[in-house]
Amino acid sequence: MKYVFKGILMFFTLTLFFSLVVHAEKNEQKQGESDEGTVVYHVKYDYDALSNFLGISLVEYREYWKKGLSIADMAKKQGISRHELIGYFCAFHYREMQKWRGEGPMTEKDYFDLVFRLSDEIDEFIDRNPNR
Repeated sequence: MKYVFKGILMFFTLTLFFSLVVHAEKNEQKQGESDEGTVVYHVKYDYDALSNFLGISLVEYREYWKKGLSIADMAKKQGISRHELIGYFCAFHYREMQKWRGEGPMTEKDYFDLVFRLSDEIDEFIDRNPNR
């Protein structure tokens, strides 16, 4: 009885495994066929909303920026953790990418490629200031 149970379990496991692999290959083929080009994801940040999130005025934001402070430095100065700051930008990008997906230019493949790179891009963005 043990061997019969093990055999049936092995059969269903292998069947499930191979059906998932075939399904993934079919989806990739469909996605590749519908690609018409590369989507360039570019957004414009609302610095008024960002300064509100940081708890400072837009004038203060611009002064700090001219002094060479990065967005991460401003957040730290205001007592906002890096985790909260990254969460703000993740939520912003999530809303923007959902708009792009709804309007049609962004495919599922484009979406997941962007999500994969988003963490590094947010880190780089909040740490940079060319005035340093």
